[in-house]
Amino acid sequence: MIHTINTISIRQYGELDRTENLSLLKRWFNPFPVTWFDTDRFFMNFKSIMGENTNKIINNEMYKLLAYNKILILDTILKTMSVLMRNQNNISIFSLLFQKKSKEYKGNLPYYTEKVKQITGIEIKDGNDLQKLQKEIQRLLDKFRERFKDNDKPQKKTDFIDIVLGVFSIMEMSYVPEMKLTEFGRLKALADKRIKSIENSKNGKH
Repeated sequence: MIHTINTISIRQYGELDRTENLSLLKRWFNPFPVTWFDTDRFFMNFKSIMGENTNKIINNEMYKLLAYNKILILDTILKTMSVLMRNQNNISIFSLLFQKKSKEYKGNLPYYTEKVKQITGIEIKDGNDLQKLQKEIQRLLDKFRERFKDNDKPQKKTDFIDIVLGVFSIMEMSYVPEMKLTEFGRLKALADKRIKSIENSKNGKH
């Protein structure tokens, strides 16, 4: 299980933003990569509480990282399934040649099969399906390179914690690192209103 915006603190998210280490989204230790969980929902919720125009570079970098990790996960699964299926074929050939029954060993093959189907819609049954998965990985990689080709240009990144400290400053409050993201979202909304009010006052608007 991974964090939600209700459980992760601004300190923890700030660390994630600084290091770009998605494993920090895990609520507790588990052996599975964090991208196997519903990370898209987390970042969509994050975007909703932070606002459309807040730190677009942060959001873009997170989506870039998620997209690339998805490709890496599929590539790892492809290689693992290739080995497992090859071993199954070798066992079958051994049994046929020596006319001996051997217990079929699937390992985590059913799990990987279900994961691939969940992510790509491809159901792996044989080597031809593995080729389909390989083509899908290449398609995703090409799409990734096309989508993020402009990201190689230097951009000035605004750290999430800089935004946090700015909000606390505007609200004349002390920094509370363990505040949850949802609470911070409400605080930021108030800060945005205060900024707008100050700007309107300067422009003579009421």
